[in-house]
Amino acid sequence: MDAKLAADTKPLQLKNPPIVEAVIGITVPRLAEGILEQLKGLAAQMLGLNYQAPTPVRQSNFQFVFKEGQPSVENRDFLLGWRFDSKDKLHSVQFKIDGFVFSRLGSYQTWEQFRGEAKKLWDLYYRVISPTELAEYGVRYINKVFIPQNEDVSQFLTVYPFIPENLPQQMLDSFMRLGLPIKAPQGRFTHQQILLPPEKPGYATVILDNDFRFSAIGLSEGKLWEQLEEVRQLKDDYFRRTLTENFLETFNA
Repeated sequence: MDAKLAADTKPLQLKNPPIVEAVIGITVPRLAEGILEQLKGLAAQMLGLNYQAPTPVRQSNFQFVFKEGQPSVENRDFLLGWRFDSKDKLHSVQFKIDGFVFSRLGSYQTWEQFRGEAKKLWDLYYRVISPTELAEYGVRYINKVFIPQNEDVSQFLTVYPFIPENLPQQMLDSFMRLGLPIKAPQGRFTHQQILLPPEKPGYATVILDNDFRFSAIGLSEGKLWEQLEEVRQLKDDYFRRTLTENFLETFNA
């Protein structure tokens, strides 16, 4: 773990976490399209786990072509996999020919619950696609926070856009994206801040999107899940350091 982050070793447990979506993603080298029917065939097992019937996950590619001197646009539609949504609308998983994506949609409880549900569904997916190599893994947490208007943003966030005093201080729109290296395990941290239209009178609505990505090349399937446990602490530490301590405590109220 990065030396400067080593001091924060206690997992973060908040009474009212601001998480609107948490994601575990694992990518694999693109598989043969024939695997799609086998992935769809998991529907019966998913039904037993309280998931609904699958819906297709598609990708559209637009290509400019010239035929007889006349330009045109061709749209090619690809089936990438299947999406299963839980009946309680709290979980969603995508079984794709290039990877696995699991989401907890709001009402976040604990890392143990989130990771446990993801691992249970990954095991179903991996039995279908194995043996195969792994390419990348990551964890992403999308948070929505409310910051009082007309107050210094530095009282709430430690990372934020800076506006010189000789410019208007009111932001009508804002999108900030930072990409930073992670030393151990070696990877990349992407932090995005997005100002949304107000949802509460007197407060600005801000999305804090923290995305952690790591290479899985050469990792065994078991080792990958061990390293995901390390990322749990890492994502907590980075979240702590993008908020002030006083603001962080408001999520325990």
